[in-house]
Amino acid sequence: MKNKLMISQAIFWAAAILVVAIVDDARSGVPILAVLATVALGSLSKFHKKPN
Repeated sequence: MKNKLMISQAIFWAAAILVVAIVDDARSGVPILAVLATVALGSLSKFHKKPN
């Protein structure tokens, strides 16, 4: 489970960085970056709330 979390975090943050680099207008990249960051942090916090 921990490996899946690391892989998903890497994919989310890589996608966020790529979106900012690819998008021409900075204003249109910020909402996408915010959504990807929220999803990444939400999945991370959901993982830490689970009892072992």
